[in-house]
Formats: sequence, structure tokens, C-alpha cells
Amino acid sequence: MPVLINECDIKLVKEQAQHIIDHNIQEPIVIQTSNDAYVIKALRREQGRTWREYTSAILCSIIFRNKVSAKLLRTGNIEHEAHRLKELHHAGIKVPYVFLQTKEYIVMEYCGESVEYILRRTIDKTPLLYKIVNNLVQLHSVNQWHGGAQIRNLTLHNNELYRIDFEENTGNAMPLAMAQAYDVLLCFNSLSSHIVGNQDIGPKLLTHYLNEINNVEIEKYLSTAKKYLQKIQALTPLMTKRMRNKSDIQQTICFINILKSCIK
Repeated sequence: MPVLINECDIKLVKEQAQHIIDHNIQEPIVIQTSNDAYVIKALRREQGRTWREYTSAILCSIIFRNKVSAKLLRTGNIEHEAHRLKELHHAGIKVPYVFLQTKEYIVMEYCGESVEYILRRTIDKTPLLYKIVNNLVQLHSVNQWHGGAQIRNLTLHNNELYRIDFEENTGNAMPLAMAQAYDVLLCFNSLSSHIVGNQDIGPKLLTHYLNEINNVEIEKYLSTAKKYLQKIQALTPLMTKRMRNKSDIQQTICFINILKSCIK
């Protein structure tokens, strides 16, 4: 566990936090002191967030055939995120340690570089891909959920994976198994861009997750999602060649094919 933040560092991070608030900086900021590195994250005031919440709620309701409350889906509350970090830390999940918490910002330990960037420059991705999936298994095995399980919200530090960004409230907006199935969708869809050229590894990774977690309810939700996503895939011939070749479309198709290979 990290040592407590010292007085000199507290003064520096508080000054930097005030700068972030005054300039309405939306992204977390890394600050390096002579003693350590910290991440400061302020309360976000994003434009269009309500619209995105309702869109996500509608999509989840359609894909999983289970009504989702947009109001519960995401809080955007910095206190909520701090609570989730402490809850997950207590459950044995690797997340940033919270050094300082106010109503406007939190100060956390720095936990390394985003896995998204590491994968981009890694030639043999397979060991890291399995490490990512095993980390998701660990999270779900202790009856927890992320809500933002894309690989951009994973960091690597001292060969350990850490989960970051816990603004979403999916575990309280939907049944646990549904929230965990949603994690799987987010995780594997974000992985698809890194495995699109390797047709075998995707099904192997998802099969590994399913065998390790051994949860019938999660599989049921994934099966429901697969049926809906297959309908979307059936529309791809109607798209222009340019649209079909877009990276996000190719990524989604890759993910749908993974689901079709593993889910009944």
C-alpha cells in the first residue's frame, strides 16, 4: 500500500487541483513531485452527458432486453468514484489508492501507462491479452463490475494491471450479471482492434473468460446481446464499401464474430 502523502506534496497537488478546477480541465492530470507521482481528477462537467446517458440506457435495454434507468446509469459524481475505488481496493482489486478526496476532486496514486497504448506497440500481444481477460475474471469473481471496462481504462504498473475510471454506475442501474456482461462487451469490443488480424485468438480469449467465470446468467445476457448484434451485422451489405471499411465497423464485426463462435 502507498505511504501517506506528505505535507509538501499535499500543498503542490492542492495548488494543481485548484488550477484544474479554475480552468475546467476535463481530463485527469498527472503531477510529478520530488517524492512521487499523483493523478488529480476533478468533477467533470461534460456537455451532452445527459444525452449520452439516455442513449446508453436505450442501447443496453435493447441489447440485453432489460430496461435500464438512464438516471442511475452514470453519476459523474467524484464522491461516487472515490467510494468505488475504496470498495474495490477492499475487495482486493488493483485500483489507484485514494490519497485525498474533496467534493470537487480526488488525488490518487499514479498507476502507470494505459494498456491501450502498450498494446499498440507490442508485437506479441497474446500474453497481455490473456492478462487483461484474467483481470476481468478476477473482478467478476468477487461480484464486482467496472462499467467502463474498455482497455483504455486499464493501466500497467510493475507488471500489474490496474483499473481506472469509475464514474459509471451500471452495477446499481441493472442486475449484477447484466452489468458484468456489459463489461465483457466493452472489454472485448475494445480488444477487437488489436486482434482483428488474428481470427483464432478472440474466441480463445472469450472461451477462457467463460470457462473461468462459469456464470450461466452472464452467458444468458451475452446470448441475448449476440442475437441483437447479429441483426446489425446483417445490415452491413447495405453499407457503402467506405463505411464497411471504417475501423469501428470492422472492430464491431470482429467482436460479433467472436460472440457467434462462443455463445449459443
